[in-house]
Amino acid sequence: MKANEANLLDLMGVAKMQFIIPVYQRVYSWGVKECAVLWDDVMRAGRDNAAHFVGSMLYIPESESSATSISRVLLIDGQQRMTTFSLMIAALANYLESNPDEAGFLGDLKISALRKNYLFNDDDYNGLARYKLVLSQDDKGTLFSIVSGSPMPDDKSDRIVENFAFFCEKMHGKSFDPARLWAGLNRVQVIDTKLTAGMDNAQLIFESMNSKGKPLTPIDLIRNYVLMSLPNDEQTKLYEGYWHPIERLFGQGGEDEFNAFIWYWLWLKVPNRLPKENEAYHEFKRYFADDYDGDTEGLLKELREYARRYSSLFLGKEEDGDLRRVFARIASLDVKQIRPLLMLLYSVYEQGTIDRSAFLRICETIESFLFRRAVCGRLTTGLNNFFAGMYRGLEDQNDIEEYVTAMLLIHNNSMTAYFPTDEDFTEEFRTRDCYNRFSKKRYYLERMENWHHPKEPISADDYQIEHVMPQTIDDEHGWKESLGANWEDIHDRLCNNLGNLTLTGYNQEYSNRSFSNKLNLPDTGLKCSPLYLNKSIASHEEWGEKEIKQRAVELAKEACKIWKYPNLPTEAVDKYRPSRGEAGEAITWTLQENHPTFAEGGLNRKLYEEVRESILSAQPTWESYITRYYVGFRSDKRKLHAVLKGRTSKGGWIAVGLAKSVDDLVDPEDMCQDKRPQGGFGPGLPTYVALRSADDIPAVLELIEQC
Repeated sequence: MKANEANLLDLMGVAKMQFIIPVYQRVYSWGVKECAVLWDDVMRAGRDNAAHFVGSMLYIPESESSATSISRVLLIDGQQRMTTFSLMIAALANYLESNPDEAGFLGDLKISALRKNYLFNDDDYNGLARYKLVLSQDDKGTLFSIVSGSPMPDDKSDRIVENFAFFCEKMHGKSFDPARLWAGLNRVQVIDTKLTAGMDNAQLIFESMNSKGKPLTPIDLIRNYVLMSLPNDEQTKLYEGYWHPIERLFGQGGEDEFNAFIWYWLWLKVPNRLPKENEAYHEFKRYFADDYDGDTEGLLKELREYARRYSSLFLGKEEDGDLRRVFARIASLDVKQIRPLLMLLYSVYEQGTIDRSAFLRICETIESFLFRRAVCGRLTTGLNNFFAGMYRGLEDQNDIEEYVTAMLLIHNNSMTAYFPTDEDFTEEFRTRDCYNRFSKKRYYLERMENWHHPKEPISADDYQIEHVMPQTIDDEHGWKESLGANWEDIHDRLCNNLGNLTLTGYNQEYSNRSFSNKLNLPDTGLKCSPLYLNKSIASHEEWGEKEIKQRAVELAKEACKIWKYPNLPTEAVDKYRPSRGEAGEAITWTLQENHPTFAEGGLNRKLYEEVRESILSAQPTWESYITRYYVGFRSDKRKLHAVLKGRTSKGGWIAVGLAKSVDDLVDPEDMCQDKRPQGGFGPGLPTYVALRSADDIPAVLELIEQC
């Protein structure tokens, strides 16, 4: 490896040298934000007459070349900066060609030399050999069009076009000084790093380098890791046959979704390791090196197939209409933990292990599970591990539909993955605030409407959510009189209730009007609405507490038919329930059996629910779990933060164990007791706090958050 400090323009201007972006490199990913930073840096260097360092240009010769041919090098690190500087120089050339009187600062250098020296090799070369920089398949045509002034390709790269437009716009500003820009460009310094083929490990060098610019994502690192060490012909074959089709599934701007897909796929491959999203690259390398027993092509083929399934499930690319609709509904519920399980279910469906009808029913059951939990305020914390347990054994089951359904039913209401019963679901749905802090409101209104006419579905995005009793009660429209003397109480309790919400295209027209006006407006009133949701509203002449509650009850009952609770016999569920005490099998501890004061009807039930909800709301990455002796709160399945134990003396209260000593805690209320002389409140719990009422929760929560 040879590394020398060099001037960027000198490197770009080397005669008959062409920089080629290898197929394993990411596409051009800088946005206007990065371009703006670079622009300011270059203009500052021109103003201050000071060198500006932008990092390393790392490249390796592609092959031996003759004295008369182009010398091609693979640019391993530096694509983002070299592409952006090429766009900046192309924009400057355009500007000076339109304003030749301002080009005096170039001295003896012609304006045309900007293109010939830094963007082209020589007009005598044909095809790709003409260009100084050759980007990847999705980007190169756009860059070629910009530097040569030719028409844009149909599938142009939006980022390249936007960034070039940004530089052009900057150069048309009133204060733009082309001489200052040129001076700055001449002061840009790089580390010119040339690797020796067959001697230097490009992958290791690439990983260890830190360059200024946009950080590499797990996808960038994985692609490089898989392809970089292969011969060029093999790289091209695997990239064009497998990796590039995956990239096209996610589209321009889909890097975050692509990165997430890799993480979900790793959960299927190594669920026992509980892979973390920010460690996806390292988990992938470990899997490829230690666990995978096939070749690179086999791995990429599998990734392509799972990416295709992922795009069908979550990116709207499923061709089967019924499947596409249920996939879209599940995706709109936005519970990411379910995605690996659905990817595996799609795989066994494609293999013919389950038929289409069974797959549809499973998806609808999963949809019901997720929505019922959302209505009942159940957090998603801990679901990753729960679902991982499901797909570890899924492919070995004789009846996959029964297995998935039963597994969704094995948790009771004190456990992580509880499937709310009809009783719990209807009670919560008809009484909760279904508008504020409930992100699923458009989903459920659309679903309830379309359930009545599935062959003529509507999209809630085409409508507004209407509060029949308006959100604002004024003195003008008679709502106070129609609601009665306790109108404020009725409004506070029921404005955002299920029974008071519907869809309309005329929200602005309705505004705060009286109920009679909303019903009878010519052509637009609720009596004219074709929507099923509005029929029961239009059947009333008055609208108040009784009507709202009645409609909420009716809709909640109907919801049980839409989001069904599985009808699976108890003996079928019990087949999959972990047995207590059997060797090698986990024991399931419950509130009812082990912590009855926390269970339904228990002495500390209300206080327990309040403190548990407060902890998990403040720490969404923590998991609540039950052991024989306490209810604990942990993160990453290992780090214990705090525990709760019920106490029955003096009317009931909760003992809290903390994972930090009193010496390390800020305790302004002097609530902590040092339990180290007694060996701790429990293993790893040196501190004890008494939680005696809901008034103590804020102070106790502050202590828990320090642990």
